[in-house]
Order: sequence, then structure tokens, then C-alpha cells
Amino acid sequence: MMTAQEKNVEREEIKQQLYRYCHAVDRIDYELGRSVFAEGAVVDYGPTYQGDGKGYIDTMLKTQHKMMISTHHMVTNVLIEFNEDGTRAASEAYVSASCKYRTKTGKPSFTVEAHCRDIDQWEKRDGTWLIVKRVVAGDNTYIVRPEYLEDYNNSRGKKADPADQFFASLKD
Repeated sequence: MMTAQEKNVEREEIKQQLYRYCHAVDRIDYELGRSVFAEGAVVDYGPTYQGDGKGYIDTMLKTQHKMMISTHHMVTNVLIEFNEDGTRAASEAYVSASCKYRTKTGKPSFTVEAHCRDIDQWEKRDGTWLIVKRVVAGDNTYIVRPEYLEDYNNSRGKKADPADQFFASLKD
């Protein structure tokens, strides 16, 4: 049986995995995105994708996110529960995502605002929490056609991102 302190530590590790997922899809980081899913993980993104987790990352980044000007994913209201021995968990996380599409000439066209819930089953394998099953509940998604402002400090899909540089500087 896990203590309350152990549960808090494990919850934080799962939250970090959720944050890594958001970082991966926003920065087009295939390796980091794949690292959140267990081998053979099952993913149900409704009409967008049905298949395995690593395939989801490959497909979504290559065919959608890489073609967008920018994406912005945020995770909040994360609920996490564990089985008795602490080797499996279930979570529900509220996700807000803004995905800015471009015209054929590269100009901003419209944004999809998605508000959904990522509902995950987790297993701890070799000391790492991994998603083994994900179902996305698309609660409120809509298209916006705003007047866009100029982007700044946007290094999406490039290694020159300021966040990458700041985190790398900690290794010096």
C-alpha cells in the first residue's frame, strides 16, 4: 500500500509526463513524444486518430502539427488515482490546445481551439510512468478566424528555441 507521500511523488512524475507530451507536440519533438507512450499503447483520438501511441505521435506531428504555424497545449485539473501496489494509475487531464493553420502561401488562416480531456491508463515500467491507453474526450472544439498579430520568439520545430537553450544551460 502506498503512503500519501509516495502517491504525491508518483503523481508529480505522471504530471511531468503529461507536460512532456505537451512540450513534444508543440515543439515537433518526435522522440520526446514517443517516450510518453508504452510500446503497444492504444490511442483513441476520436475521428482524428485510432491506433498505437507512438504511431499517433508520428502521424500527428508529420501530417498535422508540422504543417501548422504554431500549436499551444496546456494541461490543467489533473486527477490521478493508483492501484493498491502503485504499479498502475488512471488519470484525467483537462487540455486546452490552440492550433494555428496556414494558407498555401504560409499566411495564418484560422485556429482550431480544442478543449478536451485526456483520459489515460498508466503503468510504471522500468521506473518510468508510461501511457498504455488514452481516450480523448472532445468536449468543446471550434474554429476561430481572428486577425493575427505577429509571432515572436517562436522557434517551433527548430533547435534554437529559447526554452531548449535555457534547459541545456543547466547541464554546463
